[in-house]
Amino acid sequence: MPNKDNISDDASKIWIISEGRSSDIDLKEMLDGNVAGPYKEFRISDIGRYLLNPHSIEVKKRLIGGEIHYKQGALKKIGKSLRKILPGSAKRRKNGAQVSPELIVSPYKLRIPSMKDPDLEAHLNQFYGLLRSYDSVPKKLALLDPNKIVEIVGICDDIGGNFSYLKLKGSVEEKIKYLEKSFSKDVGVVLNRAYIADGLFELRGYNFESYNPERSYRLVSYSEDGEPKGCVLTAQDKIDFTLNDSSLIKHMQLLEQSLRANPSISEAFYRCVKGQATPIKLFFNKKLEIDYAKTALPAVYRDVFKTLDVGLNQRNQIKPILNYLQLGVSLNYILPEDGAEDRLYTHISVLHDFRALEPLRKNLPQVYSALLKQAFITETGRYYLLDSINGYNNEQ
Repeated sequence: MPNKDNISDDASKIWIISEGRSSDIDLKEMLDGNVAGPYKEFRISDIGRYLLNPHSIEVKKRLIGGEIHYKQGALKKIGKSLRKILPGSAKRRKNGAQVSPELIVSPYKLRIPSMKDPDLEAHLNQFYGLLRSYDSVPKKLALLDPNKIVEIVGICDDIGGNFSYLKLKGSVEEKIKYLEKSFSKDVGVVLNRAYIADGLFELRGYNFESYNPERSYRLVSYSEDGEPKGCVLTAQDKIDFTLNDSSLIKHMQLLEQSLRANPSISEAFYRCVKGQATPIKLFFNKKLEIDYAKTALPAVYRDVFKTLDVGLNQRNQIKPILNYLQLGVSLNYILPEDGAEDRLYTHISVLHDFRALEPLRKNLPQVYSALLKQAFITETGRYYLLDSINGYNNEQ
């Protein structure tokens, strides 16, 4: 459970996962397969359960156009038939030729930010509706011939200027109508789960304002055929869902320790829970590559040097060590009152693997011991908070 050291009482209520303890639970009757212990049990919060849950989530993205895939014309069909009887080399040269899809995308990025005054927001949306008629996308969609189209894929833009595809349902005619009706509006996009890529979590599928720090769930780790696995139980001690990727538990532990060690990222999460910020992404970056050889030493080292007699040459020996085995835990969010919905704010906890400090154990044992007091141990290893970075993307 949360430790209130170094962070405000309110922010300390944000927690993800407890320390693990041995459990006498027997999962053999609850799970199929060759399940075995030792079993370790954790408590996870609402946020932890959302991040681990393998079920689909829905997020909102703005639909800005579509990718139109046309059928091959009659001449291309004839050419394709002729190439079947051509020598193999000629066939290989020409078989790759396909009809390029047409992109119909709005060049405008106008958004009406969320407002506290619903009447003013509705009034501005009326003006926005009038401006949409000047965009070329609706005119191009109206000219499409469904008989010449084999497929249509929606294109959405996302906060931060990223683009993604949206799979559309129905016939070609229905897809065109959907694009016409939903163009330049926020639409629901279904993602397979919150964990969308290596180390990357989508946060918009969870209502952070519903977070209750008193609510918790049982997470049990075990092995199946020698592979580490995990499962989350319901209040009735039934299987809620299973985890085939045990590294997700390690991510939760690193996030928990970041919240405990870094007041900056803890306060940012707290703002999300209070509705003062909208969380977007959570990212565990193993390739952070911050070059401390070119910058001042982080505050954690400056604090250690205040009590220890460390010469300049010895300090310079430390700098290269800091560039290895870094791990970043970053939270991206937007501020509703900012008025710039594409401006992503970021808080990063730079965690440093203690394995990188082995040279200090021998050469600067006092520095090593001082840092060891600030270390925390997870199933991924021993880390300490090397640095805290925050800022925002100013590109508009």
